[in-house]
Amino acid sequence: MVRSVVDQRRSVAAWDEKERLAALKSYGILDTPPEPDFDDVARLAAQVCQTPIALITLVDDRRQWFKAEVGLGLRETPLGASICAKAILHQGLFVVPDATKDRRFRFNPLVVGEPRLRFYAGVRLETPTGLPLGTICVLDAKPRTLTEAQGFALTTLARQVMAQLELRRAVGEREEALAAIREGKARQALLVRELHHRVGNTLAMVQALVGTMARSAKSVPELSRAFSARIASLAKNQKLLTEDYWQTASLREMLEQELRPFLLQRGKRVVLKGEPLHLSADLAVPVGMALHELTSNAVRHGALSFAKGRVEVTWGLRVVEGKRRLHLAWTEHDGPPVNEPQRTGFGSTLLNRVLALQASAIVQIAYNPDGLRFEMEAPLIESRLVPHY
Repeated sequence: MVRSVVDQRRSVAAWDEKERLAALKSYGILDTPPEPDFDDVARLAAQVCQTPIALITLVDDRRQWFKAEVGLGLRETPLGASICAKAILHQGLFVVPDATKDRRFRFNPLVVGEPRLRFYAGVRLETPTGLPLGTICVLDAKPRTLTEAQGFALTTLARQVMAQLELRRAVGEREEALAAIREGKARQALLVRELHHRVGNTLAMVQALVGTMARSAKSVPELSRAFSARIASLAKNQKLLTEDYWQTASLREMLEQELRPFLLQRGKRVVLKGEPLHLSADLAVPVGMALHELTSNAVRHGALSFAKGRVEVTWGLRVVEGKRRLHLAWTEHDGPPVNEPQRTGFGSTLLNRVLALQASAIVQIAYNPDGLRFEMEAPLIESRLVPHY
């Protein structure tokens, strides 16, 4: 016969409970459906030990959950009804010959009530680092004990359960790694496609810049300076887009990078008002170029060319026929007298035509006595080309 564990002194866990619970959760086994590999082990334990009940239990923070069970008809019980919560405090085979005579368990709900358990024998399931997860145990409604052969078999089965848990976790980790590789390849393919699309659009924008500016520039130095400034602005906006996988750019950041010297000055020469809003790449590029043109014009000829001149930029969303549209207004105050330009330069072309063609925008420009007012409204692209990871 196997000698019973009858030490009733208060047992103290030799591990950190948070670490034990974290280890339990790392196996991803809690609340999973029944699996034949574990069910077979429970049936074998009941047969070898000749008991009506056999369980593979996992002790969580508020319950004990059964990965496999024979003869009990339950999937879990509260910790207050758990003998296994005490069994995991002991190494090796833990045996209770008669629970009604053991002060730790004589008032247990499963002892005083149905199924009126009397006998318990269990071996804890232990991780390679020594943390107990639960037990494999056998139970009976009458007092008894185990033979040495039965005790050895139950201990061996405990090792088999842990081997199954380790194998299950290894397979899960392998599947997660493969899924991550698949997601990475899919993301890379999408990014390459978006990169081709974005580079094509950018080259088209550069080509349009060169063609239009060459026709309107008065000299090569003037063309060089203006072209360099516009390319620098385009590069800044592209940088904002690449930081979000070529998807969106913050409208406020776009404005701040164009108007930063004036935002740092005292007197609130520039006021930005609007909700947090990110523009898709196809909208951010033409809008960014438009903001650069408005800023350059304000610095050379408009409100920002005067010491007391001010610029106010407001933006928000409007819903038209169930679709969101960006509304942006650029208003200048206290600058020099405003006159409508006599000839059409690149800036006017960009604001009036390019935004309409590339962003389907509706544009209004007013040359008010108090200062230039520019308004645009354009549809937002609602879906991302690259999924969230």
